[in-house]
Amino acid sequence: MPYIHFSEEQKYRAANVNLEEFLRLRGEQLIASGREKRLASDHSVTVRGNRWYDHSSGEGGGPVSFARKVYNLSYPAAVTMLLNGESGSVRVQPEQLQKEEKPFALPPKHSDMRRVYAYLMNQRFIGREIIAEFAHDGLLYESAEKNHNIVFVGFDER
Repeated sequence: MPYIHFSEEQKYRAANVNLEEFLRLRGEQLIASGREKRLASDHSVTVRGNRWYDHSSGEGGGPVSFARKVYNLSYPAAVTMLLNGESGSVRVQPEQLQKEEKPFALPPKHSDMRRVYAYLMNQRFIGREIIAEFAHDGLLYESAEKNHNIVFVGFDER
């Protein structure tokens, strides 16, 4: 999945936007309240410099969290808004580039199923007849790998 990458300089600028100035440029009315300003549209939210606080919810922080909360934006959209439309670069995560599809293959079968029978009967209390029927139908076997895992096989409709 691609993601938007912002440089450290862009993140720094977004985190230091003066919220009072930003809100005035967006046409928001601010009401003086001591050293802070209250939003006319929501009196519980105050701003001062690049900090904000919502007195009703007890949340606050910097410009990015403000844009995310007040305008209901994702992180990339909030940073882009605070940078006046300047966006980061779209990147694809490296593990996605290197990930190649391998066809699905069941692990190889062990020569017998002693451990499977012992575990399912003694630990899971499943009857021998039930285990034998699943094994006979090819729905259950013991892997040949060192852990001797139980393999439960499922088939698609054909």
